[in-house]
Amino acid sequence: MRILVSGASGFIGSGLVAALAEEGHEIFALMRPSASAEFLKGINFTRVNGDILDQDSLKRACQNMDAVYHLAGLTAAQDRETYFKFNAEGTHNLAQAAVASGTVTRFVYVSSLAAGGPSVGLAPKTEDDMDHPVSMYGESKLRGELYLDELKGKLPFIVIRPPMVYGPRDKNVFLFFKSIHKNWMPILPARTPTGHKYYSAIHVEDLIQVLVNSLSCSPECFERGDRFFVSDGQIYTYERIMGLIAKELKVNPIRVKVPGGLVTLLAAGGSVMGKLLNRTLPLNRDKLNELNPDYWICSPQRAFDRLAFKPKYTMETGIHQTATWYKLNGWL
Repeated sequence: MRILVSGASGFIGSGLVAALAEEGHEIFALMRPSASAEFLKGINFTRVNGDILDQDSLKRACQNMDAVYHLAGLTAAQDRETYFKFNAEGTHNLAQAAVASGTVTRFVYVSSLAAGGPSVGLAPKTEDDMDHPVSMYGESKLRGELYLDELKGKLPFIVIRPPMVYGPRDKNVFLFFKSIHKNWMPILPARTPTGHKYYSAIHVEDLIQVLVNSLSCSPECFERGDRFFVSDGQIYTYERIMGLIAKELKVNPIRVKVPGGLVTLLAAGGSVMGKLLNRTLPLNRDKLNELNPDYWICSPQRAFDRLAFKPKYTMETGIHQTATWYKLNGWL
């Protein structure tokens, strides 16, 4: 198949390009002219310069394509307008270009658990539950999904909703590795009966396998615009995740309980400093909206049943593999 991948130079996208190329597909990587192809070295692909905000470039990119994977977007931004510009309008633009091509029969949108919002208690979120995103990021990803819904009958699509994604080259979960490597383990406040926060997670290689498998999903899945939550099927407490990282790094970090008021203050400061510096800091008011909920867990059962998904990694094996990569590549 001739496949276009947006966000091809990123953490997940570059791995997807490699996996699809290994499957024998002809891969076209949609990238901004300034985007680095560092993570794509040694992979057989064709670079296509374009931008998800430039409809003309998207129409050219989608010509004669059989399938499109849409991963491009923002995970952090300073304001709602920017989130929606890239994550919602950008998705709409690419989907319309895919429709205009007349050849695209598979459109796979990588959304997020954030679009569905946190679960209620320890009952994992399912695709049948109501969506209630709690952050601007989640709202923008959901808006992208709803734009696709408006194109039902014109564009066959499915939506993949991963939770926390980690693995080699990831820079988000790496912040926890970095903190623990410096012997500091922040403990976030929780309002659960056990005092723990709960999370689902997926290793990047397992997510990529889901995406590759999605091409083989039945035509009915694409016609319905099915959603799929994906994870390794386990539920992890925040402390367990941090403990596994500490064990792998062979350190005994100082556990520091961070008061909720202090987190709120730091998030407010992060938003103010971000505007002054014209950059998005890791902790800001919008990210605080995602940190506050105690249950970010989802059920991957539908993906198990319909996408032939069998996770390769548990958090234990995934943390080991990821830490090894960080060490070998000088990140730690």
